[in-house]
Amino acid sequence: MTDIEVFKQVTDIATLDKAQIAKITARLPEYKRGSSIIGHSTSQSSYSLQTMQMISDSPLSRMKQCLAQIDKKYKAIQEAYYSIEKKKLTVEKLRKDTNEHSRLTVEEYTSQIESITMLMNTSLREIGMFQDMYDAIKKNNNIPDNWTEKDYESQEISHMVKASFRLAVQDLSSTGRVGKAVVEYWEQLGIHPQLAESKTRSYLVLIQEKINSSAKVTIRDMYDFLDDMAEEFKDSYQDALSRMGLDELGSEEFMAHGATKPQ
Repeated sequence: MTDIEVFKQVTDIATLDKAQIAKITARLPEYKRGSSIIGHSTSQSSYSLQTMQMISDSPLSRMKQCLAQIDKKYKAIQEAYYSIEKKKLTVEKLRKDTNEHSRLTVEEYTSQIESITMLMNTSLREIGMFQDMYDAIKKNNNIPDNWTEKDYESQEISHMVKASFRLAVQDLSSTGRVGKAVVEYWEQLGIHPQLAESKTRSYLVLIQEKINSSAKVTIRDMYDFLDDMAEEFKDSYQDALSRMGLDELGSEEFMAHGATKPQ
C-alpha cells in the first residue's frame, strides 16, 4: 500500500469534512513529486555558499567538507538499505499469514519502504552534488588527483590564519571588540593578539573611509585583507611550536603517502 493509499484510510478517522479531505487528497501526488525533487532540508545553494566549512580559505579544506558530506550521506544510504531489506523479509513472511495484525504490519512496512526509498534517492542526488563540487574545487585550484595528507597539512596554517582574522572582523563588526576565542586563536598561531587586533581595526577603518567616499567596496576587499594577513603571519606558528618544544606540525613521517607537489 502506497503512502497516498494509507493517507486515504487515515482520513476516515479525521474530523475534517469530506470536501476538505478531498482537496488535501487531490494535492498529495504533487506533494510526493515535490518532496522527491526538493524534499531535502538544505538546498544546494545553501550547501555551496552558507556553510563556514565551504567558505573556508583553503581549497583542500572545502574538498574535505565535501568528502565529509559524501560520507554522511553514504552512511545514511547504507542504513536505509538494510532497513528496507529487513522490512522486505518481514513483509515476505507475513504475506503468508492471514491474521489482521500481520496484514496491517505488511501495509505499514510497505508504506515505510516507499518513504525510505524516496529519502535514499535524495541522498544519492546529494552525493552526486558534492562529488561535482569536489571535482570543480579540485580542477579550479589545480589540485592533482593524487593529492596527499601532506598537501592538505601544508595549507592548513594559511587557512587558520585567515580564519582567525575573519572571526576578528566578525567580532569587531558586531560587538566592537575582539572576543576571547579569537585572542586564544591568535596566540595558538604564534600571532601577538594586540598586533593582530590593530591590523584588523585598521582594515575596517580603511573600508569605512572607502564607503564614506562612495568608493566601490566588495567582498574581494576582505579576501585581499585575509590573503595579506596569511602572507604576513605565515611563519608565526613556528614561535608557538618552539614555545611548546615541538619540531614540526604533526609528524611528516606518519602522514599518508607523502607529498605530491613541491612544498
